[in-house]
Amino acid sequence: MSNNSGEIEGFGDIRNGARKVLNRIFGGDKAVWAVTVIMLVISVFVAYSALAYKERLSSTDQLIDQLKMVGGGIVVLFGASLFRYQWYRPLIKTGYIVSLGLTVAMLIWGTEVGGVKRSLPLFGIEFQPFELLKIMVVLMLADALARRQKIIDTTPMIPNLCFWRWFKDPKRKDINTIIDHTLPLLAPMAIACLVTLKTSNSTTLIIAVSCFVMLFIGRIQMKDLGKLLLVLSVAGVLAFTLLSNRDDTGKSRLSGLQPNMFKEYVVVESDGLPYYHNPNESEQATNAKMSIATGGLFGKGPGMSTHRSLLQEAESDMVYAFLIEEYGALGGLLVMLLFLILFYRSIQIFQRCGTAFPSLVVLGLTMIITLQAFMHMMVSVALFPLTGQQLPLISKGGTSLLFTLASIGM
Repeated sequence: MSNNSGEIEGFGDIRNGARKVLNRIFGGDKAVWAVTVIMLVISVFVAYSALAYKERLSSTDQLIDQLKMVGGGIVVLFGASLFRYQWYRPLIKTGYIVSLGLTVAMLIWGTEVGGVKRSLPLFGIEFQPFELLKIMVVLMLADALARRQKIIDTTPMIPNLCFWRWFKDPKRKDINTIIDHTLPLLAPMAIACLVTLKTSNSTTLIIAVSCFVMLFIGRIQMKDLGKLLLVLSVAGVLAFTLLSNRDDTGKSRLSGLQPNMFKEYVVVESDGLPYYHNPNESEQATNAKMSIATGGLFGKGPGMSTHRSLLQEAESDMVYAFLIEEYGALGGLLVMLLFLILFYRSIQIFQRCGTAFPSLVVLGLTMIITLQAFMHMMVSVALFPLTGQQLPLISKGGTSLLFTLASIGM
């Protein structure tokens, strides 16, 4: 009896030990893990089908290539999930400086895509450093806000906008506010926005909106938020006009969303169906809507797309339109639901965090992923100008996939 009991107890110890190891590896929110895995599986099927018509690689090579990226991303996801959030704080400033330096290097020596430098050749791969910069901006702002939680309710974080009064005050309150609070809070975001504006206006918008939400949730005073909103609006218009080298592209993309877009149209056919086309609309947007229109409710089925050879960047920039063509409106709604679940569960994690820093990190990274996802989906259905943003976790693997999975792991 004692031997049997010992064996049973030994087996129980092994089982408990295995459970502890699995909980350590697969810690965190199980719903987030499930949503992530489902979307990665979808990405493999979609990317394989979208790239099948391209001749530079065989279909098998395309599948293997995507599986390698997903596998590498899962390793990054596991690695990030094993680190406690406290371990990131000493590395934040160094990481921000490195990511900013690499982004600037990309603007100087990067590889051009469509006339814009969007990647930096690094160790034999095309690396997009602004994807890392987005994460580091969130960490910088979360750290700065967390350090000021005890005084943020009573201390102004933004100086008086009447700057000519700054030097008349003998106590130099506004100047001290700028040095002690404004610059630590806003300088990393402002610099990142100015740098990314040269390569992606939409990335700049995602960073700015995510950081503004973080400031609001971080309990900055409403009068300071009002000042900041005014300054950001003016600065955004000036920066887009004076510094962006893509203003002509932006104007052409906005032209497809003019108020008269439903009045000036011609009728064309797609798969025998009438289609109302806006002449001011870009060819890429037109092909995306044609793909969606022919997908119907249930889609044409995996690998049965008839527009993938016409749909530019079907595996990345327009993957949502391609997905709807093959999997129908139900497939598109499923992907949208998965992102909503991810957002909802992240809010649940945010509410369970006991301190400001991890709460703000969760909020900021979730905003980055969610904004990018819904911006991509709105572009595909012609509710937003073309941006070039990929659909997180679904578009063909690359730097965006790796850093999105790192964000989820964190």
